[in-house]
This record gives sequence, C-alpha cells and structure tokens, in this order.
Amino acid sequence: MKLPEWVFKILAALAVPLTVWGIKLEVNNAVQDEKISSLEDDMKEAKNLQKGLAAQDKAMGIVQEKIDATNRRLDEIKGDLRRSLPPGP
Repeated sequence: MKLPEWVFKILAALAVPLTVWGIKLEVNNAVQDEKISSLEDDMKEAKNLQKGLAAQDKAMGIVQEKIDATNRRLDEIKGDLRRSLPPGP
C-alpha cells in the first residue's frame, strides 16, 4: 500500500471518534449554559429576597423604637401613679 492510502484510512478511522467527541463537547457546553442560567436566576431571586429582608428589618427597627418609647412612657405613668397614691397601711 502506498502512503496516501494509509493516511486516508487513518483519517477515516479518526473521523467517527472525533465527531462523537465534538458532539459530547457541545452537549456538555449546553448543559453548563443551562446550569449557569439557572444559577443566575437563583441569584436574582436571592437578591430580591435580601432586599425584602432589609426593608422588613428596617420596619422592625422602627416598630422596636416605638415599643421602647411606649414602655418608657408606661414606666413614667406608673411612677406618677405611685407618687400620687397615698402610702399604704
């Protein structure tokens, strides 16, 4: 056999495995792209959740301040009432 025939046979034998390898690569890339897209969506949801939690935290801080102010005022009222009542027997 001549050299060109050997080269042709070797290249023909490599064509199928190279094609399969190329297809497998494309499938892996598509799967990775899908996973990346899914993770990006999850990240967006997490950021939105974080924003909502930050807003709730701020609102809870305001409520806590109001409760603290109310408790201080109640303590003042209790003190005023105790001072205004006659001493016990």
